[in-house]
Amino acid sequence: MENSNWNRAYYVIIAVWIGLSAGCSESSEDGFWRGREEIEEGVVRIMSDSPIRHPPDQTIDVTLTANLTIDGQSDQTDQAFSSVFGVTTDQKGNIYIADAVLKRILKFTRDGQYLGSIGSDGNGPMQFKAPVDMAVDAEGNIYVVDTQLERVSIFNPDFTFSGYWATQISRPRRIRLDEEGNVLLFTITMHDLIYKFKPNGEPINSFYDPMESLRITGNLDQLVAYSDATMESTPDGYIVVSSRHPYWIRKFDRVNGLEIEFTRTTPFDIVPMQGGWSVGENPSPTGLSGAMAVFPNGRIMNIIQYQEFEDAGLNVLGMPTYKLTMVERWYDFFTPEGKWEMTAKIDVDGFPMHVDRQGRIYFVELDKDRIVRYTVTYPEGVE
Repeated sequence: MENSNWNRAYYVIIAVWIGLSAGCSESSEDGFWRGREEIEEGVVRIMSDSPIRHPPDQTIDVTLTANLTIDGQSDQTDQAFSSVFGVTTDQKGNIYIADAVLKRILKFTRDGQYLGSIGSDGNGPMQFKAPVDMAVDAEGNIYVVDTQLERVSIFNPDFTFSGYWATQISRPRRIRLDEEGNVLLFTITMHDLIYKFKPNGEPINSFYDPMESLRITGNLDQLVAYSDATMESTPDGYIVVSSRHPYWIRKFDRVNGLEIEFTRTTPFDIVPMQGGWSVGENPSPTGLSGAMAVFPNGRIMNIIQYQEFEDAGLNVLGMPTYKLTMVERWYDFFTPEGKWEMTAKIDVDGFPMHVDRQGRIYFVELDKDRIVRYTVTYPEGVE
């Protein structure tokens, strides 16, 4: 699709919004949200069509101010990192970084001072093959998931070894702890599930089966492309998952399962890249979702991204290649109940990977091998 087609679709969305605004002049009960709610087999599905604060062709100013940068291109080799897939903090504010390439976990103070690291290449108790994520419990114990070894390693606060257990699931990708201290693992297999374990590795149950949405909606698209979804746990007992495409964020009660699904109308389709183009033919644009952050007050921030490509000839194997020619990114903000609050265009690089207890957000810039922590300032009237 050419730029002109995308712009035309964009203005169609604006026209639709104008029509909706003209036909729905009264505000909703909470004073700002407009959208639709459906209940399907006990699950609330929320479609946010048009907020009152601004039309979908405008954005609200949300400011991210950098207050800490940790540079992975350090002259000190023990402090360097090159491929970060996970960031977390403990109750003291210490920062942990999972480096899948250098196969180690690094620890820094809340001010970015290096404290130590653990790990090397191998299968042993203190070794990793692909450490991609970690979580820290209330006592400071560190749980590290290795997606290649398919196991969880546990370390004491001083980085001494405590133990490990096999997950017995394929390619675990993300790890979180719930309020009871249970370990939650998210997989990237064809049928994505969240598995729940006791801290010692004893299985409890599993949930977040996309087949549940298929049962509710009858929509096969709901099974597509959950391969790098974001998962976060909340202090009030929910698990929030955002997929890359289609654009749906799901909120699970840890006891009762899927409770809320929500999305918003976007000016472009959230679709994966499709193969099969020929030489001289530009690939179709793509839309991505799924880089998500959940703040202490329950507000959910989710990135949506529009990308365009052009043909770049053949590679050494004679296959068509492409190059990225356009990237635009928006940040959607939702209430804890799944209602669209606002959308912002924020000029920062990288993707969010963690929010600490102070509500500061940690972005990872893979191309620069660094982590930047930001404080968030909302516009007047937004708590």
